[in-house]
Amino acid sequence: MVSQSPLAMAKHGRWFDMSTIKVNTIEEATSGGATFYTAKAWVNFNGTGTVAIRADGNVSSIADIGTGHYGVNYSVALTSNNAPVGNGKPSDNSAASYENTDVHFYSIATSSCNMILADGSTYRDSSLNQVVVVR
Repeated sequence: MVSQSPLAMAKHGRWFDMSTIKVNTIEEATSGGATFYTAKAWVNFNGTGTVAIRADGNVSSIADIGTGHYGVNYSVALTSNNAPVGNGKPSDNSAASYENTDVHFYSIATSSCNMILADGSTYRDSSLNQVVVVR
């Protein structure tokens, strides 16, 4: 039997089932290409009332620290607490505007990070919060 390349297999309607791909580095194929970094943790959560995770990757729980204050706890610790943490713009289903709301991260550690949502000196809860940690 002659083995076929994956491309040939795909052309003939046959696919390989792959469960895990393990690599140390993913880079562009061009010379001097950029290295790709993946999200080490991410979460989409409701921060009003009883906080609740909608979807996540490597996040074990969300803590409601107080109005506009949240803690994000990782399932598996990061190798460094120097990982960049980012967020999507908070929003709400009400008529309240979050246009001037800033998000500040603090207490960034290998096992968690905390965030504050503030509109000037006023802390605000948000029904739509998103956090991404890349390393």
